Amino acid sequence: MTQKAINYGIVLYQLGISQDMVEEIKALVDGSPELVYALADPVVSHADKRKVVDRVFDRFGNKDLVNFMKTLCDNDGFDMIHDIFDEYEKYAREQQDILSATLYYVTPPTDKQKAGIENFLMKEYGSKTVQLSMVEKKELIGGFVIRTGDREYDRSILGRYKSLRQKLVMR
Repeated sequence: MTQKAINYGIVLYQLGISQDMVEEIKALVDGSPELVYALADPVVSHADKRKVVDRVFDRFGNKDLVNFMKTLCDNDGFDMIHDIFDEYEKYAREQQDILSATLYYVTPPTDKQKAGIENFLMKEYGSKTVQLSMVEKKELIGGFVIRTGDREYDRSILGRYKSLRQKLVMR
């Protein structure tokens, strides 16, 4: 992720564009690769890109959004629109004090175990809520791995095996 995409994502959030509207725009962009190609193409003039932006994004009824998209095209940044959406979502979660984490498991946790993991993460990071994605990963053999941001909590059999192996190799 480039700093430019991060900055654009933050600005999009600060403009007050709702998450629902961002989801609609994301669906529009995902459903029309020709649109992304045309607005990111350096051969297409900025004036033509601005006309396309007016026609396509004016239906959302938000002048700030239209101006944002025009600025993005003027600065040749439309090719990173998906990164901008990702950063918008990340920044929105931060502002709403929502921690995003992924739980990798072999067998699905019970509701009680899931609540315990969420409580642990809320205490550890001081968040109000946790958005927990769950991914089945049979190669862990047993246990689980929690990944959030740049931290990982590995309580899997595979992780313990690798740790033990590393210790034995170091001797």
